[in-house]
Amino acid sequence: MGNYRFYLFILTIPLIIFAYDLSAQNPFIQNQFTADPSARVFEGRVYVYPSHDILATEERGRVGWFCMEDYHVFSSENLVDWTDHGAILSQNRVNWVDSTSYSM
Repeated sequence: MGNYRFYLFILTIPLIIFAYDLSAQNPFIQNQFTADPSARVFEGRVYVYPSHDILATEERGRVGWFCMEDYHVFSSENLVDWTDHGAILSQNRVNWVDSTSYSM
């Protein structure tokens, strides 16, 4: 009887993980590459500030490597519906960043 419970337990774990995965809503940013977000709450609204990676080309950045030229901001009142406020900081606007580095 003890082995039966053990096998039942082992078989149940993948089902729980699968069900949990179906309910996940991440990532909420799905139309662009972002990384390393920071979140803040102001007046009941969540603001997320991730880096914004773009496709590296021969003219922009280093091919085969990350290519980050700016930061975007996204906000939400309910953590379901998000607003993209666009770029808030660009490598061209920071005097100590090499504007051709694409590695802000």
